[in-house]
Amino acid sequence: MDVKILNIEVATNPSTWCEIDLKALAHNFEHLQKLAAKNMSHASGLMPVIKAEAYGHGMLQVAECLHEAGCKYWGVSNVSEGVNLRAAGFKQKILLFESTIVSEAKGIIEYSLTPTVCTLDMAHALDHEARQAGIQIPVHIKIDTGMGRLGVNEEDAPDFVQTLREKCPNLILEGIYTHFPVADTDRDFTINQMRRFRDIVYSLENQFITFSFVHASNSMGLGDYKSELFNLARPGIMLYGIYPQEELKKKISLKPVMSVKTRIIFVQTIAKGRGISYGHTFKAKEDLTVAVLPIGYSNGYLRSLSNKAFVLVGGLRCPVVGRVTMDQIIVDITAVTLSGRIPKIGDEAVIMGTQKGASISVDEIAHWADTISYEILCALGHHLPRVYH
Repeated sequence: MDVKILNIEVATNPSTWCEIDLKALAHNFEHLQKLAAKNMSHASGLMPVIKAEAYGHGMLQVAECLHEAGCKYWGVSNVSEGVNLRAAGFKQKILLFESTIVSEAKGIIEYSLTPTVCTLDMAHALDHEARQAGIQIPVHIKIDTGMGRLGVNEEDAPDFVQTLREKCPNLILEGIYTHFPVADTDRDFTINQMRRFRDIVYSLENQFITFSFVHASNSMGLGDYKSELFNLARPGIMLYGIYPQEELKKKISLKPVMSVKTRIIFVQTIAKGRGISYGHTFKAKEDLTVAVLPIGYSNGYLRSLSNKAFVLVGGLRCPVVGRVTMDQIIVDITAVTLSGRIPKIGDEAVIMGTQKGASISVDEIAHWADTISYEILCALGHHLPRVYH
């Protein structure tokens, strides 16, 4: 297979960058496959979610790594993402989670993408385009059993599927799925949700409507819920080495895929009583040595991290002092200088990852920013150049 990967190139070494560990990604995929085999008795495999530039890790590079690991299915958000994968030469099955706009039906057919169907208008548009092309196309039907986002209302599901079977002969009803909104916080609701979805699938089977793929499990669903019904899983965040719940560390060994590094661009002494950064939200209580790092909210490092976060310099945790600015932060490195090490311009600092045995995780950064790890990965991965190992 001739896969065209669009590697990111820069004229000079970047001062701030994301490092993506593809070996860690392959490790996670392998261990998720083993987990799926335990929790789904007749698993067809995994459908890794690589939407949104693979959560900031780079969709095409992640796809290539997964292809080499034997992955046969991917989940993405929209037609544009699917087309990018096809343009790069990938032949895997690509499920579109968002496919409700009728004008996109022709592109879905042209690029052999698998749409999610949850409206009759889209179903008819796809059926028409497939008939025009002289083919039948596989579709997956999404049922809303509690997410309150996209999907056929569960009460309407049997009639909706029956209508597709009768009125859309050019659609192959290949898959049916739902989504877990509270798998990490409400076990009773999730189990009840699984039962209701199971009842829908069984009622359709009684009408001789069966599906090759029945799926619901996101990362948390795959990690903590067993099912005889599901034969495909859609892991997202765990693929990238992040646990949606601490308890899952007992069940699966994952490795973080992304780290973020930068270089010191300035060092100075701040006298006692002086303010730092905009608004002087931090004032030195004693003489400090500070370093300036070239990362800020324009690079995806959230302003809400002001006066809360830490970075690694010389293997020590150093606090971010003052407000995060558009493209710089200021870090108190006094502890490093007191240890006998004198940081200088050009030295490496770690925003997220490991240095000299110390580490800062994406979960910690998310906690400091009062958000979730998904947002941190997407923000940093989308805004910074990526280097692959």
